[in-house]
Amino acid sequence: MSLPNRAATLALLVAGAAGAGSAQEWTEAVVVQKFLDQNPQTREARARVAIAEADARGRALYANPRVNFSHEGAGRTEFFQAEQILPITGRLKLLRQAGAALVRVAEAEGAFSLWLARSSLRQAFYRVLAEQQSETIYAAGLKDIENVIRVLADREREGEGSKFDRLRTERERAELLAELALVRAAIALERAQMLAFLPAGTDIATVSGQIETPLLALNASELAQRALAVREDYRAEQRRLEQYRLEQRAAERLRFPEPVFNAGLKRAEVGQRGIANGPVVGITVPLPLFNKGQTEVARYSAEQERASARLEVLSRQIRGAVEGTVQALRVRQRARDEYRNQLAETGPELVRIATVAYQEGEVGILQLLDALRTQRQAQLRLVDIQAAVKQAQIELERVIGEEFAR
Repeated sequence: MSLPNRAATLALLVAGAAGAGSAQEWTEAVVVQKFLDQNPQTREARARVAIAEADARGRALYANPRVNFSHEGAGRTEFFQAEQILPITGRLKLLRQAGAALVRVAEAEGAFSLWLARSSLRQAFYRVLAEQQSETIYAAGLKDIENVIRVLADREREGEGSKFDRLRTERERAELLAELALVRAAIALERAQMLAFLPAGTDIATVSGQIETPLLALNASELAQRALAVREDYRAEQRRLEQYRLEQRAAERLRFPEPVFNAGLKRAEVGQRGIANGPVVGITVPLPLFNKGQTEVARYSAEQERASARLEVLSRQIRGAVEGTVQALRVRQRARDEYRNQLAETGPELVRIATVAYQEGEVGILQLLDALRTQRQAQLRLVDIQAAVKQAQIELERVIGEEFAR
């Protein structure tokens, strides 16, 4: 090989290696991180917290002082006064604490919304992965059928084969091509659902990973307790109940008056053309005769009752969802393991026997095609069961509020 040809070959190899190295491998971890890095729901959650913080600060601010000037023409008397409400009841402190609880509610709600979206993204990812594995099985089956058609065509030309066998096998190929087209359409739809969670312009041709789920030892009671400890929506309800308790305590302080202190300067005529200055001090005490905060107390008492009821309902829903999902996951795991064991024992052997029998003339083409189809359907069924197990695992993690340790 000449030196220029060697250099060109080396350049092609280097370019090929660079292209392979720069290709993005879209695993579950990469897709989830992409979702977390550029996610508008994160911005929405931060904005929700900022709104809650601003609202909490606004309610707990001191009342603005007021300045008053008055002039009396008769005798020329002028007053310069400033007044301020004295927050001596401790109501503002309670409102600050209630505001802090409201901020924690907003944080928990934002975190739970993000968790639900993340779980939906993971489910979409594994649906794409399962459809890709189905596509691989169909492609392998199509290759086997193409090989059979090639052999049958050679036999037909040599006068040793049947035209019916070739035509029947070509019909089987047409069926496989149609199934393969449908699977590829399903991949496109599932990929679109996954890309809906990712930034615009994200291009994912294929995903990679393992759909296999390890056997999990699950205790429904312990998982339910764990869910009640980590679920952000449950925490949000707990913090909302705390907020309403503080709001009620703050409303109860409305029955105690907060005095208004005023002080200033008085200028007045004294005698003929004499002006005297002097301080003015006063205090105003509002009398809580009609509004003692009774409506606010009743409202927040009802809010506490409603929040408490929501907590109880949510607790029952979480426990029921955990128990049901654990049971479904167990059933699917057992079905997967049993089916895989049966498939490993009978699948390849069935195809081998049918192939040898057809070559020796003991069975017809229909029996061979049936053996190939049965093996392909079994492989597809195993992928479906594995995908169902993975979906049940993700659903259980969604219900619990956190992923299992890997």
